[in-house]
Amino acid sequence: MLAIPSKEIGAPIPNNTAHAVSVTLPTWEATVGYEEGEQWVTSKMTSGYPRFFIHSKIQELCKHIEEKFGRENEKAWCFPSYEVAKRCREFVKEKSHCNNVRILQLRTPPPKTKEEESYRKEAKIAVVFVHDSEWSIAKQYWQHSGEGISSRMGEYVLQELQISENNLNEDKDKEYKMFIEERFGRNLNLSYVNEAKQILKRRIAGTLKDDSDLDSNQRVICEDDIFLYPTGMASIFNAFLACLNTSTQQEGSQLEKSVCFGFPYVDTLNILKKFGPGVQFYGFGDDDSLNDLENKLKSGEKIQSFFCECPSNPLLKTPNLKKVYELSQIYKFPVVVDETVGNFLNIDVLPYADIVVSSLTKVFSGDSNVMAGSLVLNPKSQYYEIFTKYFTNNYEDIFWAEDAIYLERNSRDFQSRSSKVNKTTEAVVNLFQNSSLIKEIFYPKLVPSKKYYDELKTPHGGYGGLISLVFHNPNAARVFFNEVNLSKGPSLGTNFTLACPYAILAHYQELDEVEKWGVDRNIVRISIGLEDQSELLEILQHALNLAALE
Repeated sequence: MLAIPSKEIGAPIPNNTAHAVSVTLPTWEATVGYEEGEQWVTSKMTSGYPRFFIHSKIQELCKHIEEKFGRENEKAWCFPSYEVAKRCREFVKEKSHCNNVRILQLRTPPPKTKEEESYRKEAKIAVVFVHDSEWSIAKQYWQHSGEGISSRMGEYVLQELQISENNLNEDKDKEYKMFIEERFGRNLNLSYVNEAKQILKRRIAGTLKDDSDLDSNQRVICEDDIFLYPTGMASIFNAFLACLNTSTQQEGSQLEKSVCFGFPYVDTLNILKKFGPGVQFYGFGDDDSLNDLENKLKSGEKIQSFFCECPSNPLLKTPNLKKVYELSQIYKFPVVVDETVGNFLNIDVLPYADIVVSSLTKVFSGDSNVMAGSLVLNPKSQYYEIFTKYFTNNYEDIFWAEDAIYLERNSRDFQSRSSKVNKTTEAVVNLFQNSSLIKEIFYPKLVPSKKYYDELKTPHGGYGGLISLVFHNPNAARVFFNEVNLSKGPSLGTNFTLACPYAILAHYQELDEVEKWGVDRNIVRISIGLEDQSELLEILQHALNLAALE
């Protein structure tokens, strides 16, 4: 039975979910209103995508810290470690030329008894205080790096600080016990967090053998080569930092630009632009682009690193990864592949990448209630020893305990969910292929780069659950989106079908620019979920019928 999608602007997706990853923007007009900051939309935003919208519990925590420790005209940003906070501080100082940025470290009490280990965990945070005028710059770091504290961590730290400051008086003691019962009673046991993280690594590596885990014939990688992060962007950001460190360590090397190949998710490009020497952007990500890069490399030009998505979001293009990796062996640059959209059950990119990153927030979790990311080192990489040394010295486990436990639980049926989504998406694509309203369908099986996707496809893999549509008539696109009875908001890979006018939502201030790279301003992106196939097709067909009247 299809869950009833929310129609209320700003409501969390899923409904009534305290730590939801998506948010309801139910119409085209509401999405535009959100991007333009119109009050009739923004005033109703009780939730939002976590890196763009600061969760209410994190806002409460920051306000609490500002009132207790802040100075006049200071704003607080909370991060899960001192090292992360230092990176934020340096970013703010570099972009604003303001040296008055300070860091405060706080921690919550560790468990005192065996019983407390089930619901209490020492949490360390580092608070960056910036002047009001630098607030937006600090927010850039939060958004791009993905290294801010999670909403669950913020909620936990806030509660612990309030309890500590009130010395557990009788009323607060009752409140705390109620908090523990409601929050942890039947859901979590924090003493199992290390086991949960180990299981997650094994699940990613494909080495677990029970029914809830991956097939045993997957690639063999060591769990020590897998690193967990609080978001997918944090895994990309830390892959970039590793590549940046590698380039500075090479004898005689200069800080060369990175390559971003193909039209990527917005913050991947922002990381490459804002945190290093710059980026060469090959937005089409096609054979001509790769030939151009090869000619530059042959002429002696050097690059720091190569970043791409497999396939890309939202155009679902796949680069000629085999050739890319061959070039990397010759011209000595690391290759970082984001496999989030494809997912490692459908494609195996590890043989052609030095680092593979993924947003576990998406299909790996599915439930849209936890953020996470992974970074995997290729043990056969020419940079394996360098990267291993780098992460041994620099990796911090800042993946909050509660989030890890939720993710482990959510991902137990990852394989079966992925398989169902693949099959349903094929049927949905067939429906759209038979519609005269549709001008173009972006789907790995239909785009010209299919041959490169097929080179990476696993024996039992499919083409994933993401499709993007361009209508002949832009007004028909709007009617279809407004009328389709599905959840509507940011994110992808959810257990429920989720739609959004992607360019409007992600690139509203640069619509002319993104159209140069083939992203139509009226493109509609749909992430297919676990609904009954016939019911989903009926809903989509009904919306197409209404759009045909336009």
